[in-house]
Amino acid sequence: MSDIKRVAIVGFGSLGAMYAGCFGRAMGAEGVFVVADGARTARYRAEPTVFNGETIAATYLTYEEAAVRAVEAPFDVVLFAVKYGALAEAMAQAAPLVGPDTAVISVLNGVTSEEVLAERFGWDRVLLCVAQQMDSRKVGPVVTAGCVGVLALGVHDGDDPAQRASLSRVTAWLDCIGQPYIVPDDIRHQLWGKLICNVGVNQACAVYDCCFNGIHAEGEAREAMIAAMGEVAAVGRAEGVGLTADDVAYWLDIIDHLNPAGMPSLRQDVLVRRPTEVELFAGTICRLGRTHGIPTPANDRFYAAIKALEAAW
Repeated sequence: MSDIKRVAIVGFGSLGAMYAGCFGRAMGAEGVFVVADGARTARYRAEPTVFNGETIAATYLTYEEAAVRAVEAPFDVVLFAVKYGALAEAMAQAAPLVGPDTAVISVLNGVTSEEVLAERFGWDRVLLCVAQQMDSRKVGPVVTAGCVGVLALGVHDGDDPAQRASLSRVTAWLDCIGQPYIVPDDIRHQLWGKLICNVGVNQACAVYDCCFNGIHAEGEAREAMIAAMGEVAAVGRAEGVGLTADDVAYWLDIIDHLNPAGMPSLRQDVLVRRPTEVELFAGTICRLGRTHGIPTPANDRFYAAIKALEAAW
């Protein structure tokens, strides 16, 4: 049995909705709460979201409604699934949901969101997390995922008993609901490994206007993707993370097994002319590359191309 009974999800794009669907199947609408502003909440209530053919079992709350409920009992888990540009506002609005024993989980891309959350809530609440290997997609109120992937979880300081206790509580809950997860020996290595994947697959599919099948095939898009991934490994080593060519090969194999008809989030953003997360990907690598004196030509090119797409909207 798990003592985690009330989970709040902040951010209801493809990833947030996928997790709401997964958690709702196990916990029901009385255990899963999608929290958003008033306009979004009204829209979600009017047209419930469907995940892989089933209406998601969740309760939709405004931030104000969730805060009232949290006065009586803070949420056990608050999962952030917003875009990075919306994190500061979402974090401020969701702060009343977080109590002394609340576990805070981020499934955002990149390697910086946990640090931002920990500045507000403390490392005793914030777990390090990588959401990987999923292929979720949301079109209107319909979410599909051939694979829900796994959550890689860890703590910032393995010697801190409060952080270890929070991790144990969350993994016991995930065991109880049957949600796939792993606890890597080196979670920071895992975070940077996922960045290798994201920097390559997201940006290549966006710039070359293709689904995963476009980067599965040999050619310019795949070569550019692999070059960008190699730059992440080089920059990561300069940051003290032991990334090697084997890490690039590992994530390339995962990419090659993604649904050929699927597409990553950054290309989805480009298709609907929504601000992208290029700053988390090429932006991070180019900036750190300059700091360490490491050339990043593939990421420089991706960054310029995606910024040009955004500027044209």
